[in-house]
Amino acid sequence: MAQHPTSFTVMITGQIESAEVPDCENAYCKYQVVHGEDWKFLDGQEDGMTQASRRSQGPDDSFVWNFPLDLTYNSTNVFGWPQIIVTVFSTAGGGAVMGYGCVHFPTCPGRYTQKLRLFRPQSSTIQQAILNTLRGTTPEFSDPKFPSYGSGREVTRVTSCGHCVVKCQVLTKDMEECGYDVGSAARTDSGMFTL
Repeated sequence: MAQHPTSFTVMITGQIESAEVPDCENAYCKYQVVHGEDWKFLDGQEDGMTQASRRSQGPDDSFVWNFPLDLTYNSTNVFGWPQIIVTVFSTAGGGAVMGYGCVHFPTCPGRYTQKLRLFRPQSSTIQQAILNTLRGTTPEFSDPKFPSYGSGREVTRVTSCGHCVVKCQVLTKDMEECGYDVGSAARTDSGMFTL
């Protein structure tokens, strides 16, 4: 009699493709992948930094990075599913934060294009806002993982500041054998998947 697996494997490949950020001419991106305690990181690189990019000329004024992602995880349950946190920095002014974004990787196998809305914190007082303007800096979170936390975010004042595009392919192994329905995502008319 065949023995049923007690864990499943998730493989994620893809790229941090590009970002559109207003009021910025040169930018780079740092990323970090976070997950729950029951998840075991097997292979790849969970954090990194892209090259600097100049804003594209023409109708598409995005920053193009095409930075590769390749991650493999093993887990016994889906709680704490991996999510990627991106932080976009300007190369001017000592690397001011231009925006944060965070999204869970899709749970169903397939190819996905995810558009992360970028945001950055607002100064909590008028004095801090004036000081930041004089220094040429922007407010930033003291903990770079903060965008992935569920608690405490509801009281944080933020400003929308563009978006980042992450393309990925998700493969799973033994999830159905562990009792999870991996189903399929619904494709929209634009070719993007809705989650």
